[in-house]
Amino acid sequence: MKVKYNRIQERTALESLLKIIHDYAYAETLVIVSIYLAIGYVINPHDICILNGEVPYILILLAIITLFHGFENGILTMGIIAVVMWYFYPTFEYIEFLVALMMTMIFSEFHYYWTKKVKTAEINADYRGVKLDELSKAFYTLKISHDQLEKNYVIKPMSIRNSIEHIINKNIEIDAKYDTTQRDKEYYLNFLVLLKKSFNVQGAIIMYKQDDQSDEPLSEKTAAIVFGSGVQEEAIEDVFKNYLVDKAVSRMTSIYISDKQGEPTVTPDVNSNYIAALPAIQENKVVSVLIIKKMPFMAFNKENLTSISILMEYFSIEIRHKDILRTSGDIDIIEDEKFRFEYMRLKYLYEKYKVTSIVLVIRVSNELQATRIHEKIIKMLRALDMVTIVKQNELYYLTLMFPLHDKAAALGYLNRLLGALDEEKDKNFTYMTFDFSQTRLLNKYLREDYDA
Repeated sequence: MKVKYNRIQERTALESLLKIIHDYAYAETLVIVSIYLAIGYVINPHDICILNGEVPYILILLAIITLFHGFENGILTMGIIAVVMWYFYPTFEYIEFLVALMMTMIFSEFHYYWTKKVKTAEINADYRGVKLDELSKAFYTLKISHDQLEKNYVIKPMSIRNSIEHIINKNIEIDAKYDTTQRDKEYYLNFLVLLKKSFNVQGAIIMYKQDDQSDEPLSEKTAAIVFGSGVQEEAIEDVFKNYLVDKAVSRMTSIYISDKQGEPTVTPDVNSNYIAALPAIQENKVVSVLIIKKMPFMAFNKENLTSISILMEYFSIEIRHKDILRTSGDIDIIEDEKFRFEYMRLKYLYEKYKVTSIVLVIRVSNELQATRIHEKIIKMLRALDMVTIVKQNELYYLTLMFPLHDKAAALGYLNRLLGALDEEKDKNFTYMTFDFSQTRLLNKYLREDYDA
Protein backbone atom coordinates (compact mmCIF):
# COMPACT_ATOMS: atom_id res chain seq x y z
CA MET A 1 0.00 0.00 0.00
CA LYS A 2 1.17 3.50 -0.67
CA VAL A 3 0.03 7.07 -0.73
CA LYS A 4 -0.44 8.51 -4.21
CA TYR A 5 0.56 12.12 -4.74
CA ASN A 6 1.87 14.42 -7.43
CA ARG A 7 5.44 15.64 -7.46
CA ILE A 8 5.97 19.33 -6.67
CA GLN A 9 8.77 21.13 -8.48
CA GLU A 10 11.48 22.33 -6.12
CA ARG A 11 12.75 25.90 -6.22
CA THR A 12 16.07 26.25 -8.05
CA ALA A 13 19.18 27.70 -6.41
CA LEU A 14 18.88 30.84 -8.56
CA GLU A 15 15.24 31.36 -7.57
CA SER A 16 16.15 30.91 -3.89
CA LEU A 17 18.98 33.45 -4.21
CA LEU A 18 16.72 36.02 -5.92
CA LYS A 19 14.10 35.58 -3.19
CA ILE A 20 16.68 36.25 -0.47
CA ILE A 21 17.89 39.34 -2.35
CA HIS A 22 14.36 40.72 -2.62
CA ASP A 23 13.60 39.93 1.01
CA TYR A 24 16.71 41.77 2.23
CA ALA A 25 16.99 44.57 -0.34
CA TYR A 26 18.31 47.23 2.08
CA ALA A 27 20.96 44.89 3.46
CA GLU A 28 22.08 44.06 -0.07
CA THR A 29 22.29 47.78 -0.89
CA LEU A 30 24.46 48.46 2.16
CA VAL A 31 26.77 45.58 1.24
CA ILE A 32 27.16 46.72 -2.40
CA VAL A 33 27.81 50.35 -1.44
CA SER A 34 30.29 49.27 1.23
CA ILE A 35 32.20 47.14 -1.29
CA TYR A 36 32.17 50.03 -3.77
CA LEU A 37 33.56 52.47 -1.18
CA ALA A 38 36.15 49.93 -0.03
CA ILE A 39 37.36 49.51 -3.61
CA GLY A 40 37.46 53.30 -3.97
CA TYR A 41 39.51 53.62 -0.79
CA VAL A 42 42.01 51.00 -2.01
CA ILE A 43 42.37 52.74 -5.38
CA ASN A 44 42.57 56.29 -4.05
CA PRO A 45 41.98 57.18 -0.37
CA HIS A 46 41.37 60.81 -1.41
CA ASP A 47 38.62 59.87 -3.88
CA ILE A 48 36.68 57.15 -2.13
CA CYS A 49 33.55 57.59 -4.25
CA ILE A 50 35.63 57.39 -7.48
CA LEU A 51 34.23 60.68 -8.74
CA ASN A 52 37.29 61.74 -10.75
CA GLY A 53 37.70 58.64 -12.90
CA GLU A 54 37.36 58.61 -16.66
CA VAL A 55 34.21 56.51 -16.33
CA PRO A 56 31.27 57.69 -14.11
CA TYR A 57 31.39 54.65 -11.86
CA ILE A 58 29.04 56.26 -9.34
CA LEU A 59 26.28 56.38 -11.98
CA ILE A 60 26.83 52.72 -12.81
CA LEU A 61 26.45 51.87 -9.12
CA LEU A 62 23.23 53.91 -8.86
CA ALA A 63 21.84 52.39 -12.05
CA ILE A 64 22.39 48.85 -10.76
CA ILE A 65 20.81 49.51 -7.36
CA THR A 66 17.94 51.80 -8.38
CA LEU A 67 16.83 49.92 -11.47
CA PHE A 68 16.79 46.67 -9.54
CA HIS A 69 15.31 47.78 -6.21
CA GLY A 70 13.70 51.15 -6.84
CA PHE A 71 13.59 54.67 -5.40
CA GLU A 72 14.05 53.88 -1.69
CA ASN A 73 17.28 51.97 -2.21
CA GLY A 74 18.57 54.62 -4.61
CA ILE A 75 17.99 57.36 -2.01
CA LEU A 76 19.65 55.20 0.66
CA THR A 77 22.68 54.89 -1.59
CA MET A 78 22.73 58.65 -2.22
CA GLY A 79 22.48 59.28 1.52
CA ILE A 80 25.55 57.13 2.18
CA ILE A 81 27.44 58.76 -0.70
CA ALA A 82 26.53 62.24 0.61
CA VAL A 83 27.86 61.41 4.09
CA VAL A 84 31.11 60.05 2.65
CA MET A 85 31.54 63.09 0.40
CA TRP A 86 30.96 65.42 3.35
CA TYR A 87 33.53 63.80 5.66
CA PHE A 88 36.23 62.48 3.29
CA TYR A 89 36.49 65.21 0.65
CA PRO A 90 38.12 68.64 1.17
CA THR A 91 35.04 70.33 -0.30
CA PHE A 92 31.58 68.90 -0.90
CA GLU A 93 31.35 67.87 -4.56
CA TYR A 94 27.88 69.30 -5.02
CA ILE A 95 27.90 69.16 -8.85
CA GLU A 96 28.66 65.44 -8.89
CA PHE A 97 26.14 64.96 -6.10
CA LEU A 98 23.36 66.77 -7.96
CA VAL A 99 24.08 64.89 -11.18
CA ALA A 100 24.00 61.57 -9.30
CA LEU A 101 20.77 62.59 -7.53
CA MET A 102 19.14 63.55 -10.84
CA MET A 103 20.11 60.23 -12.41
CA THR A 104 18.76 58.40 -9.36
CA MET A 105 15.40 60.09 -9.91
CA ILE A 106 15.43 59.09 -13.59
CA PHE A 107 16.40 55.51 -12.82
CA SER A 108 13.71 55.22 -10.12
CA GLU A 109 11.06 56.58 -12.49
CA PHE A 110 11.99 53.99 -15.08
CA HIS A 111 11.91 51.26 -12.40
CA TYR A 112 8.45 52.42 -11.25
CA TYR A 113 6.87 52.35 -14.70
CA TRP A 114 8.54 49.10 -15.69
CA THR A 115 7.49 47.38 -12.45
CA LYS A 116 3.95 48.71 -12.81
CA LYS A 117 3.74 47.44 -16.38
CA VAL A 118 5.02 44.00 -15.39
CA LYS A 119 2.62 43.85 -12.42
CA THR A 120 -0.32 44.82 -14.63
CA ALA A 121 0.61 42.09 -17.11
CA GLU A 122 0.85 39.53 -14.28
CA ILE A 123 -2.54 40.51 -12.86
CA ASN A 124 -4.06 40.36 -16.34
CA ALA A 125 -2.67 36.86 -16.84
CA ASP A 126 -3.73 35.74 -13.35
CA TYR A 127 -7.26 37.05 -13.82
CA ARG A 128 -7.63 35.33 -17.17
CA GLY A 129 -6.17 32.16 -15.65
CA VAL A 130 -8.67 32.22 -12.79
CA LYS A 131 -11.57 32.73 -15.20
CA LEU A 132 -10.33 29.91 -17.43
CA ASP A 133 -9.96 27.65 -14.39
CA GLU A 134 -13.51 28.40 -13.23
CA LEU A 135 -14.96 27.83 -16.70
CA SER A 136 -13.00 24.58 -17.07
CA LYS A 137 -14.37 23.27 -13.80
CA ALA A 138 -17.88 24.31 -14.76
CA PHE A 139 -17.54 22.52 -18.10
CA TYR A 140 -16.17 19.36 -16.51
CA THR A 141 -18.95 19.44 -13.93
CA LEU A 142 -21.51 19.55 -16.70
CA LYS A 143 -19.76 16.69 -18.50
CA ILE A 144 -19.70 14.32 -15.55
CA SER A 145 -23.29 15.26 -14.82
CA HIS A 146 -24.33 13.57 -18.07
CA ASP A 147 -21.67 10.86 -18.21
CA GLN A 148 -21.95 9.49 -14.71
CA LEU A 149 -24.85 10.62 -12.60
CA GLU A 150 -27.50 9.72 -15.15
CA LYS A 151 -26.17 6.17 -15.02
CA ASN A 152 -26.91 6.09 -11.29
CA TYR A 153 -30.32 7.75 -11.60
CA VAL A 154 -32.04 5.83 -14.38
CA ILE A 155 -35.48 6.42 -12.94
CA LYS A 156 -34.92 10.03 -11.95
CA PRO A 157 -32.01 11.63 -13.86
CA MET A 158 -30.55 14.70 -12.22
CA SER A 159 -27.84 17.22 -12.93
CA ILE A 160 -25.04 17.61 -10.40
CA ARG A 161 -24.81 21.29 -11.25
CA ASN A 162 -28.51 21.76 -10.58
CA SER A 163 -28.05 19.91 -7.29
CA ILE A 164 -25.27 22.26 -6.25
CA GLU A 165 -27.31 25.28 -7.23
CA HIS A 166 -30.21 23.87 -5.26
CA ILE A 167 -28.05 23.41 -2.16
CA ILE A 168 -26.44 26.84 -2.35
CA ASN A 169 -29.65 28.66 -3.17
CA LYS A 170 -31.67 27.31 -0.26
CA ASN A 171 -31.91 30.88 0.94
CA ILE A 172 -35.45 30.52 2.22
CA GLU A 173 -34.46 27.78 4.66
CA ILE A 174 -30.77 28.31 5.46
CA ASP A 175 -30.44 32.11 5.29
CA ALA A 176 -33.54 32.58 7.43
CA LYS A 177 -32.39 30.20 10.16
CA TYR A 178 -28.64 30.74 10.52
CA ASP A 179 -26.11 33.54 10.80
CA THR A 180 -23.23 33.95 8.36
CA THR A 181 -20.83 31.48 10.03
CA GLN A 182 -23.44 28.76 10.54
CA ARG A 183 -24.78 29.29 7.03
CA ASP A 184 -21.53 28.13 5.42
CA LYS A 185 -21.52 25.09 7.67
CA GLU A 186 -25.01 24.16 6.49
CA TYR A 187 -23.92 24.52 2.87
CA TYR A 188 -21.08 22.04 3.38
CA LEU A 189 -23.30 19.60 5.30
CA ASN A 190 -25.73 19.60 2.40
CA PHE A 191 -22.83 19.01 0.02
CA LEU A 192 -21.81 15.95 2.04
CA VAL A 193 -25.37 14.66 1.73
CA LEU A 194 -25.15 15.11 -2.04
CA LEU A 195 -21.86 13.16 -2.20
CA LYS A 196 -23.39 10.34 -0.19
CA LYS A 197 -26.34 10.06 -2.58
CA SER A 198 -24.39 10.52 -5.81
CA PHE A 199 -21.02 8.82 -5.14
CA ASN A 200 -21.80 6.60 -2.15
CA VAL A 201 -19.38 8.50 0.12
CA GLN A 202 -20.49 6.95 3.43
CA GLY A 203 -18.23 8.92 5.73
CA ALA A 204 -16.47 12.24 5.08
CA ILE A 205 -15.22 15.44 6.69
CA ILE A 206 -14.81 18.93 5.21
CA MET A 207 -12.43 21.55 6.58
CA TYR A 208 -12.82 25.06 5.17
CA LYS A 209 -11.55 28.58 5.79
CA GLN A 210 -13.88 30.57 7.98
CA ASP A 211 -12.92 33.76 6.15
CA ASP A 212 -12.24 32.79 2.54
CA GLN A 213 -11.34 36.40 1.65
CA SER A 214 -8.41 36.40 4.07
CA ASP A 215 -4.87 35.94 2.74
CA GLU A 216 -3.96 33.60 5.60
CA PRO A 217 -3.50 29.93 4.62
CA LEU A 218 -5.79 27.14 5.75
CA SER A 219 -4.65 26.14 9.24
CA GLU A 220 -5.96 25.05 12.63
CA LYS A 221 -6.59 28.70 13.55
CA THR A 222 -8.37 29.75 10.35
CA ALA A 223 -10.35 26.57 9.57
CA ALA A 224 -13.78 25.31 10.53
CA ILE A 225 -14.80 21.67 10.25
CA VAL A 226 -17.99 19.74 9.51
CA PHE A 227 -18.55 16.00 9.94
CA GLY A 228 -20.81 13.95 7.74
CA SER A 229 -23.13 11.24 9.00
CA GLY A 230 -21.39 8.11 10.20
CA VAL A 231 -18.16 9.91 11.15
CA GLN A 232 -17.10 10.34 14.75
CA GLU A 233 -16.12 13.93 15.59
CA GLU A 234 -12.44 14.67 16.17
CA ALA A 235 -10.42 17.69 17.22
CA ILE A 236 -9.41 19.83 14.27
CA GLU A 237 -5.78 19.68 15.43
CA ASP A 238 -5.81 15.87 15.14
CA VAL A 239 -7.28 16.05 11.65
CA PHE A 240 -4.56 18.44 10.50
CA LYS A 241 -1.87 16.16 11.91
CA ASN A 242 -3.06 13.27 9.80
CA TYR A 243 -0.46 12.25 7.22
CA LEU A 244 -2.89 12.27 4.28
CA VAL A 245 -4.40 15.65 5.17
CA ASP A 246 -1.03 17.25 5.81
CA LYS A 247 0.28 16.16 2.40
CA ALA A 248 -2.88 17.30 0.59
CA VAL A 249 -2.73 20.78 2.16
CA SER A 250 1.03 21.29 1.82
CA ARG A 251 1.28 19.94 -1.73
CA MET A 252 -2.10 21.36 -2.88
CA THR A 253 -3.02 18.15 -4.67
CA SER A 254 -5.37 15.23 -4.15
CA ILE A 255 -3.96 12.36 -2.07
CA TYR A 256 -5.43 8.87 -1.73
CA ILE A 257 -4.49 5.42 -0.49
CA SER A 258 -3.44 3.22 -3.39
CA ASP A 259 -2.23 -0.30 -4.07
CA LYS A 260 1.04 -1.33 -5.73
CA GLN A 261 -0.39 -0.54 -9.17
CA GLY A 262 -1.32 2.98 -8.09
CA GLU A 263 -5.07 2.26 -8.07
CA PRO A 264 -7.20 3.52 -5.16
CA THR A 265 -7.84 0.97 -2.44
CA VAL A 266 -9.97 1.03 0.72
CA THR A 267 -7.55 -1.27 2.57
CA PRO A 268 -6.58 0.45 5.86
CA ASP A 269 -3.18 2.13 6.01
CA VAL A 270 -1.13 2.34 9.20
CA ASN A 271 -0.23 5.98 8.38
CA SER A 272 -3.79 7.29 8.08
CA ASN A 273 -7.33 6.81 9.35
CA TYR A 274 -8.64 8.22 6.06
CA ILE A 275 -8.53 6.95 2.50
CA ALA A 276 -8.46 10.25 0.55
CA ALA A 277 -7.97 13.99 1.00
CA LEU A 278 -9.12 16.27 -1.83
CA PRO A 279 -8.26 19.99 -1.52
CA ALA A 280 -10.12 22.83 -3.25
CA ILE A 281 -7.72 25.47 -4.52
CA GLN A 282 -8.45 29.08 -5.43
CA GLU A 283 -5.79 31.59 -6.48
CA ASN A 284 -3.03 29.11 -5.50
CA LYS A 285 -4.37 28.71 -1.95
CA VAL A 286 -6.18 25.81 -0.33
CA VAL A 287 -9.60 27.03 0.81
CA SER A 288 -11.14 23.70 1.82
CA VAL A 289 -10.35 19.99 2.05
CA LEU A 290 -12.71 17.05 1.61
CA ILE A 291 -11.50 14.09 3.70
CA ILE A 292 -13.03 10.71 2.86
CA LYS A 293 -13.09 8.12 5.63
CA LYS A 294 -15.48 5.45 4.34
CA MET A 295 -16.39 4.53 0.79
CA PRO A 296 -17.32 1.17 -0.78
CA PHE A 297 -14.61 -0.60 -2.73
CA MET A 298 -16.53 -0.50 -6.02
CA ALA A 299 -17.12 3.25 -5.78
CA PHE A 300 -13.59 4.16 -4.67
CA ASN A 301 -11.88 4.59 -8.04
CA LYS A 302 -9.99 7.28 -9.93
CA GLU A 303 -12.98 8.31 -12.01
CA ASN A 304 -15.12 9.01 -8.96
CA LEU A 305 -12.29 10.71 -7.08
CA THR A 306 -11.62 12.98 -10.03
CA SER A 307 -15.30 13.84 -10.31
CA ILE A 308 -15.60 14.52 -6.58
CA SER A 309 -12.48 16.69 -6.65
CA ILE A 310 -13.83 18.81 -9.50
CA LEU A 311 -17.20 19.13 -7.78
CA MET A 312 -15.52 20.15 -4.54
CA GLU A 313 -13.63 22.93 -6.29
CA TYR A 314 -16.70 24.08 -8.18
CA PHE A 315 -18.74 24.05 -4.98
CA SER A 316 -16.06 26.09 -3.15
CA ILE A 317 -16.14 28.68 -5.93
CA GLU A 318 -19.91 28.99 -5.58
CA ILE A 319 -19.61 29.34 -1.80
CA ARG A 320 -17.03 32.08 -2.24
CA HIS A 321 -19.31 33.88 -4.66
CA LYS A 322 -22.12 33.79 -2.14
CA ASP A 323 -19.94 35.01 0.73
CA ILE A 324 -18.54 37.94 -1.25
CA LEU A 325 -21.95 38.99 -2.51
CA ARG A 326 -23.43 38.69 0.97
CA THR A 327 -20.79 40.94 2.55
CA SER A 328 -20.80 43.60 -0.18
CA GLY A 329 -23.61 45.90 -1.22
CA ASP A 330 -21.68 48.24 -3.51
CA ILE A 331 -23.90 47.66 -6.55
CA ASP A 332 -26.85 45.83 -5.06
CA ILE A 333 -29.15 47.52 -7.60
CA ILE A 334 -27.78 45.00 -10.14
CA GLU A 335 -29.55 41.66 -9.74
CA ASP A 336 -27.15 39.60 -11.86
CA GLU A 337 -25.01 37.85 -9.21
CA LYS A 338 -22.24 36.79 -11.61
CA PHE A 339 -21.89 40.37 -12.81
CA ARG A 340 -21.78 41.70 -9.25
CA PHE A 341 -19.19 39.11 -8.22
CA GLU A 342 -16.87 39.97 -11.12
CA TYR A 343 -17.35 43.65 -10.31
CA MET A 344 -16.24 43.07 -6.72
CA ARG A 345 -13.25 40.98 -7.82
CA LEU A 346 -12.13 43.67 -10.28
CA LYS A 347 -12.69 46.39 -7.70
CA TYR A 348 -10.40 44.49 -5.32
CA LEU A 349 -7.69 44.38 -8.02
CA TYR A 350 -8.16 48.12 -8.60
CA GLU A 351 -7.92 49.04 -4.91
CA LYS A 352 -4.89 46.82 -4.27
CA TYR A 353 -2.92 47.18 -7.51
CA LYS A 354 -4.57 50.17 -9.27
CA VAL A 355 -5.30 47.99 -12.31
CA THR A 356 -7.88 49.72 -14.48
CA SER A 357 -11.21 48.23 -15.54
CA ILE A 358 -14.16 50.13 -16.98
CA VAL A 359 -17.96 49.99 -16.93
CA LEU A 360 -20.03 51.36 -19.82
CA VAL A 361 -23.72 52.06 -19.18
CA ILE A 362 -26.11 52.63 -22.10
CA ARG A 363 -29.46 54.15 -21.10
CA VAL A 364 -32.59 53.76 -23.23
CA SER A 365 -36.26 54.38 -22.49
CA ASN A 366 -37.83 51.80 -24.80
CA GLU A 367 -38.00 48.07 -23.95
CA LEU A 368 -37.85 46.94 -27.58
CA GLN A 369 -34.83 49.14 -28.26
CA ALA A 370 -33.11 47.80 -25.13
CA THR A 371 -33.78 44.21 -26.24
CA ARG A 372 -32.43 44.81 -29.76
CA ILE A 373 -29.28 46.51 -28.50
CA HIS A 374 -28.77 43.82 -25.86
CA GLU A 375 -28.92 41.05 -28.47
CA LYS A 376 -26.38 42.87 -30.63
CA ILE A 377 -24.09 43.43 -27.63
CA ILE A 378 -24.14 39.73 -26.73
CA LYS A 379 -23.01 38.82 -30.26
CA MET A 380 -20.12 41.30 -30.07
CA LEU A 381 -18.88 40.54 -26.55
CA ARG A 382 -15.37 39.25 -26.09
CA ALA A 383 -14.48 36.35 -23.79
CA LEU A 384 -14.14 38.24 -20.49
CA ASP A 385 -16.59 41.10 -21.14
CA MET A 386 -19.96 40.97 -19.39
CA VAL A 387 -23.33 42.65 -19.85
CA THR A 388 -26.53 42.86 -17.82
CA ILE A 389 -29.74 44.89 -17.96
CA VAL A 390 -30.99 47.01 -15.07
CA LYS A 391 -34.56 48.28 -15.18
CA GLN A 392 -35.13 51.32 -12.98
CA ASN A 393 -37.57 54.24 -13.09
CA GLU A 394 -39.06 53.03 -16.40
CA LEU A 395 -35.60 53.20 -17.97
CA TYR A 396 -33.33 50.40 -19.21
CA TYR A 397 -29.62 50.44 -18.39
CA LEU A 398 -27.46 48.10 -20.46
CA THR A 399 -24.43 47.77 -18.20
CA LEU A 400 -21.24 46.46 -19.82
CA MET A 401 -18.06 45.60 -17.93
CA PHE A 402 -14.65 45.48 -19.61
CA PRO A 403 -12.17 43.74 -17.26
CA LEU A 404 -8.62 45.11 -17.30
CA HIS A 405 -9.36 47.70 -20.00
CA ASP A 406 -9.42 51.49 -19.95
CA LYS A 407 -11.95 54.08 -21.12
CA ALA A 408 -10.56 54.10 -24.66
CA ALA A 409 -11.39 50.38 -25.04
CA ALA A 410 -14.98 51.00 -23.90
CA LEU A 411 -15.44 53.90 -26.30
CA GLY A 412 -13.92 51.84 -29.11
CA TYR A 413 -16.43 49.09 -28.41
CA LEU A 414 -19.24 51.67 -28.37
CA ASN A 415 -18.22 52.92 -31.81
CA ARG A 416 -18.23 49.37 -33.16
CA LEU A 417 -21.65 48.81 -31.62
CA LEU A 418 -23.04 51.96 -33.28
CA GLY A 419 -21.70 50.74 -36.61
CA ALA A 420 -23.28 47.30 -36.12
CA LEU A 421 -26.78 48.59 -35.30
CA ASP A 422 -28.98 48.45 -38.40
CA GLU A 423 -31.75 50.82 -37.37
CA GLU A 424 -30.96 54.51 -36.93
CA LYS A 425 -33.52 54.83 -34.14
CA ASP A 426 -31.65 52.17 -32.17
CA LYS A 427 -28.60 54.45 -32.15
CA ASN A 428 -30.45 57.11 -30.22
CA PHE A 429 -29.36 56.59 -26.62
CA THR A 430 -27.23 58.18 -23.89
CA TYR A 431 -24.27 56.58 -22.18
CA MET A 432 -21.63 57.09 -19.48
CA THR A 433 -18.41 55.33 -18.53
CA PHE A 434 -17.26 54.64 -14.98
CA ASP A 435 -13.97 53.38 -13.61
CA PHE A 436 -13.78 51.48 -10.32
CA SER A 437 -13.17 54.61 -8.25
CA GLN A 438 -16.65 55.81 -9.25
CA THR A 439 -18.86 53.12 -7.73
CA ARG A 440 -20.92 55.72 -5.88
CA LEU A 441 -21.48 57.67 -9.09
CA LEU A 442 -22.42 54.48 -10.95
CA ASN A 443 -25.10 53.75 -8.35
CA LYS A 444 -26.47 57.29 -8.64
CA TYR A 445 -26.63 57.01 -12.44
CA LEU A 446 -28.47 53.69 -12.30
CA ARG A 447 -30.96 55.15 -9.82
CA GLU A 448 -31.31 58.53 -11.52
CA ASP A 449 -30.28 60.03 -8.21
CA TYR A 450 -29.28 63.69 -8.60
CA ASP A 451 -29.17 64.45 -4.88
CA ALA A 452 -25.81 65.51 -3.46
